[in-house]
Amino acid sequence: MGVVVSMPIWHKVSISGGESVRLTALALEYNQAAAPVKATDNIYITILALASAAIAVFSITQFKKRVFQMLLGTLNSLVIAVMMGLCFYLIFRQGVPMFEPENQGNYETGFFAAVAGLLSNMIANRFIRRDEMLVKSADRMR
Repeated sequence: MGVVVSMPIWHKVSISGGESVRLTALALEYNQAAAPVKATDNIYITILALASAAIAVFSITQFKKRVFQMLLGTLNSLVIAVMMGLCFYLIFRQGVPMFEPENQGNYETGFFAAVAGLLSNMIANRFIRRDEMLVKSADRMR
């Protein structure tokens, strides 16, 4: 989630090269060749990414309480999904219609890091659940 905060999420450049839009975790920046940068603040993506990172770090420390750890993993998946939904909203409702709507733009490193974080969180939840089932089955054998 630190990569999401530090790297651009989405970028779009006009065919002529005179205009560009870039979505980062802090702002949606609109650049024109003749005008200074106009930025729309969106600190919500940063807050959600940092909250997700904090939940993940706290979840790692709760290895003795697997059920609670699965709950934290589910909460973390929800936070990441809301963050990605907010990114999609900003891209398709504000970024794409600015100029040349037929040009959809390109997803950058920050977006792919969020997808990787969501997939990693889902895989971790699966293995935590499998470990909990193994411990319960071992208790029955005693």
